[in-house]
Amino acid sequence: MTKIVLNNFELSDIKKVVEEVLQKQLKGLLTPKKEELKLLTRKDTAKLLCISLPTLHDWTKTGIVKAHRIGNRVLFKQDEVWQALSLIQTSTTKRALSC
Repeated sequence: MTKIVLNNFELSDIKKVVEEVLQKQLKGLLTPKKEELKLLTRKDTAKLLCISLPTLHDWTKTGIVKAHRIGNRVLFKQDEVWQALSLIQTSTTKRALSC
């Protein structure tokens, strides 16, 4: 059997408690969530950029696209690839990608 306790609360006390609970819940909803870090292989990156693997290698050597090595694997961060792609598209050559 559970006990039921009744107390006299003032309206201002109830308002404070409700406001505190709402603020905690809203804080949890408004905090930005971290985006997932997506790593791409060389093949995936070349396919995304519509280029060949030797071209991707050249672009990596010249610094157009940043590569990261984990062990023997060369991986690319997807957000860095998109940044490089936007830089390419805004260049003065005005070439369009054709896949």
